[in-house]
Amino acid sequence: MNKVIEVKNLVKEYKGKRAVDDLSFDVYEGERIGADKKSLAYSIRFRAADRTLEDKDVNEIMDKIINALKKLGAELRA
Repeated sequence: MNKVIEVKNLVKEYKGKRAVDDLSFDVYEGERIGADKKSLAYSIRFRAADRTLEDKDVNEIMDKIINALKKLGAELRA
């Protein structure tokens, strides 16, 4: 399976019910990141109908996504 599709599926699996949408908005391949690598950019929007979300709510979901991505061999870029 294509790694980009694997990442997209993983984000969908772990984003939970608080995430209302996710969008892969950029794929970069080039010398700055090394051969045979791709840099993927995602936007995930969170919302709760019953309350205002706090950082801890979103951070918990993002930590799950990041940890799952690391198991695929992904690296988080700053």
